[in-house]
Amino acid sequence: MNNKEIKTRRMLSYFIRSAQDIMEKEGISGITLRKVADGAGYNTATIYHYFDDLDHVILFASLKYLQIYNKELDLQLKNSRSAKDTFFISWDTFCNISFQYPEAFHQIFFTRHSNSLDLICKQYYDIFPEERAASTSSLYPIISDYRLLTRNYLVLEPLLKETGQTTASIDLMNELIVSAYQRLLFDCLSAKATDKESIKQYTDRMRQYLAFILHLIV
Repeated sequence: MNNKEIKTRRMLSYFIRSAQDIMEKEGISGITLRKVADGAGYNTATIYHYFDDLDHVILFASLKYLQIYNKELDLQLKNSRSAKDTFFISWDTFCNISFQYPEAFHQIFFTRHSNSLDLICKQYYDIFPEERAASTSSLYPIISDYRLLTRNYLVLEPLLKETGQTTASIDLMNELIVSAYQRLLFDCLSAKATDKESIKQYTDRMRQYLAFILHLIV
C-alpha cells in the first residue's frame, strides 16, 4: 500500500469505530455526523472525504453484526446432517440475529448503499481483517458473499437437488424468499419489537414462508 491508501484506511477506521461506539451506547438513531466526527477527533467536513453521507457511515458501522451471525452460524451448522438442515439452520440463525438488530441489518442489505455492498465489505474487512470469515471454514463460500440473493442461492440449490425438486424456478424462489424476509424485517423495525418472544415469532413466521414457498413439510 502507498501512503495515501494507508491514511485512507486509518481515517476510515477512526470514523467507523466512532460510529460503532455511538451505536453501542445510543443505538443507530443516536448516530449523527457531528458525533462521529467528534468521537474520531476530526471535524464533520473531513467525513465527506471518506463517506457519501450518514447512511454510508452507518452501513460500515453495522457490518460488525455480520460477524455475530457468522460465528453463530458456524456453531449451529455443526448439527446439520443434510442440505435441508443447512438451509433451515442458516435462515433460523440469520433471523435470530437480524431480528435482534433490525436497524443494522436493514442498513446493510436494504438501503441505497447496499448496491455497493461488495465494495464496502471489501474495504471494511481490509481495515478489520480479524472480523473476516476464515477461508478454511466450510461456510466460506456462503458467508464470503455479502448479497442476500447469492447467499440464499448457495444454500437453496443443494436443497432442491437433495429433495428432487426442479431447479428451473430457483431464481424466482430465491427472490420470493428474500422478499419475505425483507417484509418481516420491515415489520420488526416498525414494531420496534426485539424481545425474545417477538424474535421467535418473526423467526417462526419466516420458517412458515420458507416451507410454503418450497412446498416442504418442516
